[in-house]
Amino acid sequence: MRKTLSALVLSGLVLGACRGGESDKPPVHLIHNMDTQEKGRPYRRDTTGLFADGRMMRPPVEGTVAIGALDEDSVMYEGLDEKGDPTLKFPDQVKVDGQIPASLRARGKLRFTIYCQPCHGVNGDGKGVIAQPALDGGPRLTVPPAVLTDARVRSLPVGKLYSAIKNGVNFPNMGSYASQVPVEDRWAIVSYVRDLQRAVDANVQDEGGEVVKVVAGPASVEMGAALYKAKGCNACHSLDGTRLVGPSFKGVWGRTEKITGGAEITVDEAYVKESLLTPMAKVVEGFPPAMPPQVLTETEIQSIIMFLKEQK
Repeated sequence: MRKTLSALVLSGLVLGACRGGESDKPPVHLIHNMDTQEKGRPYRRDTTGLFADGRMMRPPVEGTVAIGALDEDSVMYEGLDEKGDPTLKFPDQVKVDGQIPASLRARGKLRFTIYCQPCHGVNGDGKGVIAQPALDGGPRLTVPPAVLTDARVRSLPVGKLYSAIKNGVNFPNMGSYASQVPVEDRWAIVSYVRDLQRAVDANVQDEGGEVVKVVAGPASVEMGAALYKAKGCNACHSLDGTRLVGPSFKGVWGRTEKITGGAEITVDEAYVKESLLTPMAKVVEGFPPAMPPQVLTETEIQSIIMFLKEQK
């Protein structure tokens, strides 16, 4: 009995000493192979001979999608509504009680400062550091950044702004930021851009905007006017004579223009069609070679020509 009691006391002392105690000796390994097992490690060479390409980190199985990565919600992930048009509303996933939370706007301001401000400026006025003149006095950017607070951009639906971040605009004028800015951060930036727009126009709402649709049919001035907006021509070509990135369309039809290299051209059907499909072929002198090629049907081209003829 005395021996048994002594053994219990000794065991208690040993176990008690382990709790919270410190020791310079290595820990006791009861099951050694749990620590010394052979296993593959990411970004390491395959030493097992299991994989023919010698890589331990495996690519996704072809035709499979990770759980939660199907991105079925077109509003959230593409900025498009059920009809395939740019959404007028923010996705429900980023709202709280149906409203844009202050935390999302704060996050948007932070992300805007990192990714957008260098070109578009602190206030969204297009006067960012990168947009300033270079040391030789010339422009650093071929195409000036968009003024995010002007009337044209204020009228855009939030889905259009989201698409600009995700897909870029008139590549290579502005490339895609999809790899740098995650989905929720894109919506956060859009919410902050609306704040910048409200600083200029108090009537700007978070949701809403103008979705321009081009209705199929025969060539017409109306179709040309819709394409002028839908294709973003109004971002670079004014109708009132204002000089933007490209020449104004006011009185453009039949006008004689000098192009880079010194030759002169007349704005007619042949020139307009060439400028739409291969815009770098003849660039008007004094303007940057910034227009990307357009994908248009013959009916759409004729509609644009009809629209230009009306711009007196």
